[in-house]
Amino acid sequence: MLDFDNNVCCVTLSPINIYVCLICGKAYQGRGESTPAYLHSLEDLHQLFINTTTGTIHCLPDDYEVEDNSLMDIKYNLFPIYTNEYTQKIDKEMIEARSLEG
Repeated sequence: MLDFDNNVCCVTLSPINIYVCLICGKAYQGRGESTPAYLHSLEDLHQLFINTTTGTIHCLPDDYEVEDNSLMDIKYNLFPIYTNEYTQKIDKEMIEARSLEG
């Protein structure tokens, strides 16, 4: 599960240059060599990260940008767009939903 509301590195506690691991959901700083995100990709073999500022997705440790339409829903959840019609609909209609736990 991804949580984009807490954008601080789980190692350095810095809010600067944050990448969220798309495998485990933890936030790490940087993507260059010896940064927490880079080291996480080597230690845990998690290789896909999304930049919380730009929305670009990178593969580490090789450090190349990944462009794939199957990742668009993740980018949308990072930067959701709400129209006036949609927000009015939410206020008026009851929507039944279940949590991931059932």
